[in-house]
Amino acid sequence: MTRRLSPADRVPNINWPDIHRQLEHSRQAMEGLAGNDRDRQEKILRERAASLAATTSSAEPAGSSNDSIEVLVFQVAGERYAFETAYIGKVCPMLPVTYIPGVPDYVVGIIAVYGDVLSVIDLRSLLDLPLSGLAEPEAIVVLRGESMEFGILAEAILGLERYPLESLQPNLPTLANIEKTYLKGVATDRTAVLDAVQLLSDARLVVDID
Repeated sequence: MTRRLSPADRVPNINWPDIHRQLEHSRQAMEGLAGNDRDRQEKILRERAASLAATTSSAEPAGSSNDSIEVLVFQVAGERYAFETAYIGKVCPMLPVTYIPGVPDYVVGIIAVYGDVLSVIDLRSLLDLPLSGLAEPEAIVVLRGESMEFGILAEAILGLERYPLESLQPNLPTLANIEKTYLKGVATDRTAVLDAVQLLSDARLVVDID
């Protein structure tokens, strides 16, 4: 479910009409001035994922889908993370983010994408990752469940991979508190596969400003 900000959550005297105007300006900039560049970036992202998907599919023996998972791999704070593709709604090039006062520090703001307003999560803050040597985010990975949808900042999209379930290990040294990492398992190439279902069931990660 989507969590609405209660009066106690909100900072006094927030100009919500101005927030909505900023979102509209971001949407217009995305669809107008940056439209061609956005289309080009999305085409590159789609082609990159499709190429890796074809390679993975051709190398995977028939009937193996029951004991392996397909994931989209991306980079955050110099490390490899992934979500199962079944829970990824779309991958967008970096969009203008509108800051919302009074939300947790792991919520960087909200974006307008294809008519939807989504909150955007920074895994670095959510997972208490090291903040040294950071790169600028290049894309937003949109997670989608039955009743929740939000974006995750990604420094780079690395493509699709398929991992045997039995190869996933329970821990990763950079994730100090395993109970708060939403970790599903760690692959042999040190990709941390995050539990999309757990994230999508956490109402703290969505901001509804309607």
